[in-house]
Amino acid sequence: MLLLTALLALAAPPTVHQGFPPPYGATRVDGGGFGTYLGGLRLAPRDQPVRTHDGRVVHHHARVVELPLVRGDLQQCADTAIRLRAEWLRDAGQPVMFHATSGDPIPWDRVQGGETPYAVGNGLAWKAGGGDWDSYLRKVFMWAGSESLQAHDTVPATTPQPGDLLVQGGFPGHVVVLLDVATRGDDTWVLLGEGFMPAQDFHVELGPHGGWWRWSSAMDLPSWSFPEGSLRRFRAP
Repeated sequence: MLLLTALLALAAPPTVHQGFPPPYGATRVDGGGFGTYLGGLRLAPRDQPVRTHDGRVVHHHARVVELPLVRGDLQQCADTAIRLRAEWLRDAGQPVMFHATSGDPIPWDRVQGGETPYAVGNGLAWKAGGGDWDSYLRKVFMWAGSESLQAHDTVPATTPQPGDLLVQGGFPGHVVVLLDVATRGDDTWVLLGEGFMPAQDFHVELGPHGGWWRWSSAMDLPSWSFPEGSLRRFRAP
């Protein structure tokens, strides 16, 4: 039985932590429950390309993370960060709530309890309807984004931790997830996970240090330049 368990473990896809050990001599930073969850995400095969929601190949220097897309062009950059946080909160037995760009809250327990949000003017109202988890995510993705994450669901951070975000709110804005963080002396490296527009596979955007990026208060990535002050942290549940 122990041999079978070991063989199954070897056959399983590697996790983020397994696939991307820290740079030489560096030590991982403890990211708490959410950081541990991100480190346990499974990686797709190395040769699997990043694809859009409708199957087109997008040529990133990247390693795909096994995270399913919701139907349509909805699960973009901020939505991917929201999904990861939402599924961790749900699995941890914590309340799940995000805000629309208008500031209106969209709690999972209302949808689970038989209500559904709908647009009224520049805000949201509720009516009978409800829905499953996938429909809840779709509703959040419709009305939330980089602007709402920055304004309502995160706070500024100064020292990076696993589970933090780089956020530039706007239309369009962009959001990147810090999947892992490691330090050695005064040096810090981050492992960055990214979704994008159009909706596409969540992926590790590979940096020059074994997939990692050297941390700077302003991060210039192939897809986006984040100015100083972009580091954000989800509000506590």
